[in-house]
Amino acid sequence: MDLLERDDELAALGRLLAECAAGGRVAVISGEAGAGKSSLAAAFAEAAGPRAHVVRGACDPLLTPRALGPLHDIARALGGRLRDRIADAPRVEVFDLFLEALDRPPQAACPVVVLEDLHWADEATLDMIAFLGRRLALCRALLLITYREEEIAPDHRLRTVLAGLPPGLTRRVSLPPLSAAAVGELARRAGRDAPGCTR
Repeated sequence: MDLLERDDELAALGRLLAECAAGGRVAVISGEAGAGKSSLAAAFAEAAGPRAHVVRGACDPLLTPRALGPLHDIARALGGRLRDRIADAPRVEVFDLFLEALDRPPQAACPVVVLEDLHWADEATLDMIAFLGRRLALCRALLLITYREEEIAPDHRLRTVLAGLPPGLTRRVSLPPLSAAAVGELARRAGRDAPGCTR
C-alpha cells in the first residue's frame, strides 16, 4: 500500500513493533475524519508481514453500541475459548481469556490488536482497554488504537482511559492533514479533479 506523507508515522509504528520483543506496547493514533488512520494501520500491517499476527475490531456509530463490539470481531478471528465464552462469561473472565490469547501467538509472530474508531466505544470496550493497558507489559503484543480527536469531548471517558495507559510503553501518533499536493495526487489516482480545480 502506497501512503502519502506518512513515512515517519509508519517508521514509528515499526519501531514500536520491534520494541514488543521486550514487552507489550500501545500505539494511539488520532486525527480528523479522513486523515488516514485506517489506511495507516492497514499499511503498517502489510509492511509488518509475517512478523505480526494482526487481528482487528472496530466500534460502530450505533445509538446503542454493542457491548465489547470490537472484541466480538477479534474473538471470531482468534477462535478458541475466547470465542466460545465471550457471549456468556463474566467480563473479567473474558478479559483474562483475551490476554491469554495475546500471550500465546501463533508461531513467532507478534500479536497486533487494531481497535478502530474508539470515539464510538461503549463503556465495556473502554474498560477492556484500561485492563489491557495495565497488563500489556506482561505479554509481547502491540495494541493499536485509532480515534477522531474532534469527536472526543473534554469529559469523554476515552480521555481518562488514554491518560491511564503506561507512559513508557505508549506512543501517541497524531496525523496532520495531508498537504494540498498530496490531496491532489490522491484525486488524480482516483480519476478526479483536485480540490479547487475546474475543467
